[in-house]
Amino acid sequence: MDLQEQKAETQAVFAELVASADLPERAGVDFQFAPEAEDADWDALTEAVEALGHEVEWYEGDGPEDRWVEVTVENCKVTFEAIWAHEERLTLLAAVHGFAAQGWGLFAPERD
Repeated sequence: MDLQEQKAETQAVFAELVASADLPERAGVDFQFAPEAEDADWDALTEAVEALGHEVEWYEGDGPEDRWVEVTVENCKVTFEAIWAHEERLTLLAAVHGFAAQGWGLFAPERD
């Protein structure tokens, strides 16, 4: 896990969003985490994230690449700094339970 590289990628993605969409001041931001091994602890990660007040959904497809946890941070300020603060904290928490960050997103209508 290279947090500096991840931060730079988040900053680049956020800059693309700013250029292509009308971003709201606040929104629900979804962060995705994939299990790194068979012993990733889905229940422990869910409990830890819910203790922070965030929603968690599990996605379990047929193959290992189709499995991930999505954490929704409601009413998040839509700035790079705010999104990165949540992403960094959740990435470190997820790593403790055997998960790796896969990305994030939010709904924002594209400009015409």
